[in-house]
Amino acid sequence: MRLWHLTVAILVLGIVLSVVRDPVGRVALIVFVTAFGEAALGLTAVMALFQTIGAIGMARGLLDHAEAVAATTLVLVAATAIMSFWLFMGAWLIQATVP
Repeated sequence: MRLWHLTVAILVLGIVLSVVRDPVGRVALIVFVTAFGEAALGLTAVMALFQTIGAIGMARGLLDHAEAVAATTLVLVAATAIMSFWLFMGAWLIQATVP
């Protein structure tokens, strides 16, 4: 880690700590982190979904098709569960933060 990395990290940490003092800042920070996480998780889920749908198209036998469909179902269920958990955790944090 170089010196300017440390400087930027300290500046960002100082800004975050000053924003967190105010309840509005806390809510804004929670909403930002929750939205950023949802976007990252959604992008990852869509990329995994495209990969599993591509596996359906490349499957040769019945067993390969069943495996690809099962992988697609697993990706859909897992992505939905993880994104819902992230969203409800953000909502819970906002409820816990606001007096």
